[in-house]
Amino acid sequence: MSDPQRPEEYGSYQPGQPPYQQQPYQPYQLQYQQVPGAQEHPSEVMAIAIMAIVDAVISGLAGVGWIFTLCGIPLGIYSIIVAAVAGTYAYRLLSRPLQPIQPNKTLAIMQIANIITGNIFSLAFGIISLVLYDQPKVRAYFAYRNGQPVPPQQYQPPPF
Repeated sequence: MSDPQRPEEYGSYQPGQPPYQQQPYQPYQLQYQQVPGAQEHPSEVMAIAIMAIVDAVISGLAGVGWIFTLCGIPLGIYSIIVAAVAGTYAYRLLSRPLQPIQPNKTLAIMQIANIITGNIFSLAFGIISLVLYDQPKVRAYFAYRNGQPVPPQQYQPPPF
């Protein structure tokens, strides 16, 4: 049975075809060079960005709720500030074309401190973000994005 849209030799070895050669292993810095059709952000960075977006929404709504209470105005203002910083950081992290950006550990600490408003999601997102910022893959990604070489003593190959 043949497909009328494909030639007969489709997918088969041709006599003049060079053999397949496996690419040598490259460190993270070289792996993150832009490849057409490849995912631009590692999954850990996407997780940080998604948590920042979700935290921006939750903190913004909590801040508006706190502002309607007379005694909670300072808590509402802080929660809205956290929401604005988280939303701005997520936007910059997911922006295209890629622009230089540093890991925002200050935002993670602000998210942890947002527990004073009763926002437990912000606490969890802040702790998870701090843990993810210390992953070698995330460090290498931010080094690539900022155009900095990865120091050899900090580079660790991924486990197989």
